Amino acid sequence: MRWNKALNFLLIIFICLNIALAWINYNRFNESYKVSEERIQTIKGILADRNIQVKADLPTLFIPRSSIWIESIEISASLRDAIVNRLFGKERADVTITNEVSGDYGKNALIYSKGEARLEFYKDHIGYRNEAAKSKETAVSIKQASKFAKDFIRQLDLADHLKEVKIDYRSESYGIAVTYYEVYRGLPIFDSYVKMKISPNGVFEAEVRCLEVTDKVSLTKPLYPIDQVLFALQKPKVENETYVIESVELGYRLDHSEGMHILSEEAVPVYKITIEGLSDPIFVNAYTNTYEEILFISQV
Repeated sequence: MRWNKALNFLLIIFICLNIALAWINYNRFNESYKVSEERIQTIKGILADRNIQVKADLPTLFIPRSSIWIESIEISASLRDAIVNRLFGKERADVTITNEVSGDYGKNALIYSKGEARLEFYKDHIGYRNEAAKSKETAVSIKQASKFAKDFIRQLDLADHLKEVKIDYRSESYGIAVTYYEVYRGLPIFDSYVKMKISPNGVFEAEVRCLEVTDKVSLTKPLYPIDQVLFALQKPKVENETYVIESVELGYRLDHSEGMHILSEEAVPVYKITIEGLSDPIFVNAYTNTYEEILFISQV
């Protein structure tokens, strides 16, 4: 009996030691792929000399990651009908249907209109506009915007495609922009989203694109640390004197900018950099430290 107790005690000690060793090794691994505070302050100083101010919390971990394979969730007829019924009513009263040869995405669009609202269905996108929800007033709180966004997501019935999300809020001239990004293994997928423009009257414009991860590449590759990425950032060619980096985030994005053309495509780790006063963020390939070709960016 005493031997069994001693054996159990030794077993508990052995397990605790292994857990402690695993934790120490995990921390050592992370520390080897972590940008130090000294390096962060150094790059902020370099950028300040270029009149670029950093207000964002910078991602300091650059642990090697694999790319992933993703494909679009096709907008089927049944899904389309269900969305129209929820937003415009099952009776379809006063609903008109038209075809648009050249839509927002260079593809055919099936458009359902009711009053000042319209739903635009593409093969893998959904667009929504409601002129009646626009407002001259712009004062809308984050709490109000969050409620409007949740209600809109509920109406679209996209919960199954957005089980884990990251939500971004951004103040705009019309109110607040709210974006839901699908998350995979802790990182947002920047091509899988619900983007909403919200006024005090609710959602007046939205864009939906849902993707699903079909596979991941087994081979991991090293990522560039954030200080090296920002060192390559030059002064944007716009008419302000000081430029402010509002946010920097690591996530996944398709390895080209034209959209998806085949069944499944590769998405790679990228840094998304948002600069105050610029309507579109900058994306940097975290494997290669190459910027997209954008007019207001020049590379070192």
